[in-house]
This record gives sequence, structure tokens and C-alpha cells, in this order.
Amino acid sequence: MTTLSRRALLGLALFGALGPTCFAEDEITILTQQDVLNDYQKFLKGRDPLGITFFGGEHSRRDVVELVLVQQALKTGGNTRPVKLVTVNNTSDSYNRYLKEVSTGTAALGGNSVWLVDLKPLSDKVYISEPSIRQGEFNAGLYTIAGNKQALAAQDKAAVQKLSAVVADSWKPDIATLESIPIKNVLKTQSWDSMVGMVAKQRADVILAPFQPTPDLSFEAGGQKFLPIPNIKVGLQGSRHFFVSRSYPGSAQLAKALNSGLDSLRANGTIERAYKESGFFNANTTNWTKIN
Repeated sequence: MTTLSRRALLGLALFGALGPTCFAEDEITILTQQDVLNDYQKFLKGRDPLGITFFGGEHSRRDVVELVLVQQALKTGGNTRPVKLVTVNNTSDSYNRYLKEVSTGTAALGGNSVWLVDLKPLSDKVYISEPSIRQGEFNAGLYTIAGNKQALAAQDKAAVQKLSAVVADSWKPDIATLESIPIKNVLKTQSWDSMVGMVAKQRADVILAPFQPTPDLSFEAGGQKFLPIPNIKVGLQGSRHFFVSRSYPGSAQLAKALNSGLDSLRANGTIERAYKESGFFNANTTNWTKIN
């Protein structure tokens, strides 16, 4: 969808060319995307991420609070190595690039959770953490632009099935979810920017997106306001996990600290509270109809 140093290497469009030897051996590099880092810095407003206890507010969202959670988990699990945030720029293939940079050891770990289905093929290259989002916890809305009256009026499963949807072709759980409804006209493209652009131009009706912490659950992208179809939600199958590169120095100890910290944050309620306060676990949609 997010993070004891808050300095980051910005604008690394060719980040993949950098290897782990570019960083101090005792330093942990946490990878995220540039747009997430931007919102994370706005969310923190100079605060120490280790001291965050309320995860709501302006610029909060799932990816942002995950970047905070992963740092708190490492600290809670006993990590004492300094942390640096690094970025991979948003591109049409940024999700796969994100996976590659960590799995090859360019960065120590990913600062945002990833679907287990995408991590399993990399299990010989990465340590997979305990789930941050468990099976059945990921609910999303079908978002459209405010001007698409037909989509916003789709108040049951049959009406939703008649709409068109667009999804990135590498987003396997999203594709499976749309096909399970089933929305028969599912268009595929390469990036989030392309997805929102197609809906803005009404070349497609809806996209899947997590519910937002705004009063009307809306978000803005590409100069357009996107709203969820009221009273309709869908459940994405699978769990999401953080992951640590096996080829990064001290990776086994790092993975152990991460898992220990996540267990502690789960037990004391921090993980659930973070997702609730960021709007990802959204109380306003509790009674909405799940159509898949």
C-alpha cells in the first residue's frame, strides 16, 4: 500500500545498480516506494517513528503505518543496528522491482507487506515474516470517479458484475478477487497510474483499493476524486508478510528480531490498532455487504 534514522536515499531510479556493499555493514536498509516515503515523512512531521502510538491523522494509510510498524517490530525484537530507508521509484513495474531488490540483497528488507503468493517462489532467497495482515482481514472497496453515476448506483452483486474493472497484470490476488465476483470485463494494465487514468477517462468503471481514513472514504489520484461504491466491499484472499533478504549481512538474526517484534506487537494490540487508526480496517464499512 510506509518508517531509527529518518534519512533516505531519494530519487534512486537506478537503485537496482547499487549493491549491499554500498552501505555500512552494520546498517539495515529498509526499502519502500518513493510515494510511500513522501507520505510517511509528512505523517511523521519530525516525530520519531519508534514513539508513534496513534497511527491515524493526515497522510496516514496502510503503507505508511507499515513502515512505522516494521521499525517498531525490529526494535521490540531486540535489533540494535541503525536503520536507513531507501526507495525504489514508482514505475510501471515497481512492485516486481521492489521484490527483486530485496530478494537479491540490495536492501535488507521490505518496509511494506507483500502477498504470500508472491513470496513463496522466493523462499530460497528471503525469510518470510509472520503475517501482518492475516487471511480474511483484507477488505477493499470498488472505487470509481464521482462522475460515474452508473457504477456508484450498483447496489448489489448482479449490478457490480455488469461493470468493467481494471487491474495491474502482476497483481495476482486482485485479479483472482475480481474474477471471483465475477466481473466479466476485467481489463489489465501495468501500473497503478494507468489504472486510475483508465477509470478517470471512464475506459473502465472501477478499481480495487483499500478503504481510506477520510470521512467519505475517498482518495485523490491523477487529479480526480475516487469514491467507493456505497455499501459494497470485497475480500481479498491471502495473507501479507514482510520479508528479509537471506543474502544481506546478519539476515537470520534480523529475521528473528522482526518476527519476535511482530509477535509482541500483535499480542499488545498495536498491529490491529495501527490498521484500524489508518482506516485500513475501517469501522465505517463493517456492515457493508461482502459480495465474494
